[in-house]
Amino acid sequence: MSLIAPFREEPSLRRPGIILLGLLTTILVGERLLTMAVAGVRQGSSGFPVWLPELGSIGETIVFYSMLFDMLKFIVLPAGFLWLAYQYGRFSANI
Repeated sequence: MSLIAPFREEPSLRRPGIILLGLLTTILVGERLLTMAVAGVRQGSSGFPVWLPELGSIGETIVFYSMLFDMLKFIVLPAGFLWLAYQYGRFSANI
């Protein structure tokens, strides 16, 4: 039995797997875009990208998005892995 087979067969394992994959993609792409956006901002310039919603100031915006991605990385992603482990344990107990 391969490790991926239960994900294809059992719908209860697909949902946390897909959500974790989407979350991981969001974190990786979002942090890369934020890094590119912050790299374009120089001291005293207002060259912040138009596509990124801005808060009161550029500094507040950078801190907000950095904290958002940190929360996703250190709180939401581990919770998702716990959910996947719980669902896998329930699946394994039923075999």
